[in-house]
Amino acid sequence: MVVMELRDGSRMEPAREQALVARASSDPAAFAELYDAYMPRIYGYLVRRVDERAVAEDLTAETFERALTAIRSGSFRNEAFGGWLYRVAGNLLVDHVRRGRRYVALARLGDDGEEEDALATAVDQRALEQFTAAVDRDALSAALRELPAQHRRVVVLRYVDGLESDELAAALGCSKGTAAVRLHRALRVMRTVMTREAIDVA
Repeated sequence: MVVMELRDGSRMEPAREQALVARASSDPAAFAELYDAYMPRIYGYLVRRVDERAVAEDLTAETFERALTAIRSGSFRNEAFGGWLYRVAGNLLVDHVRRGRRYVALARLGDDGEEEDALATAVDQRALEQFTAAVDRDALSAALRELPAQHRRVVVLRYVDGLESDELAAALGCSKGTAAVRLHRALRVMRTVMTREAIDVA
């Protein structure tokens, strides 16, 4: 019996993950272990963003099909397999929205007046609504809703989906340093919004 090495009950140890990815191209058991470790997290990420469980299940299956194809073809070149899975799942969500399937999208304008990517906003909107519904603080809920989409996405991935720094970087398609900067900026903007809201209420 194979025992998964998880940290905090959610993430496989990076060294174990990399070893399994290296073996997975020729060892079905290695890929099965990766699947068992990450399927619940990827499914959770997807089900928070789509209206139907069946759609989330289909997108989860397709995410892992693409992962297996990438590993077997030798095109997977990322150190954080889990974070890369989030990026694949996010791309599938965007494709799902583009195909016009049942999904509620929200488009808004950013603070700088430029139109934000409606698809990126749409795929995170449902997760944001679930998070703000669970948080019983009006100020936090309002602040999250006022954040520009690019900041809101980073906050949702880090604190709702629970991605660690290397996974966040892989999901965003950037370096860990850049991901940390984006998260810091998002939190700074959120603090500013919350402070402004508190002053307005007073």
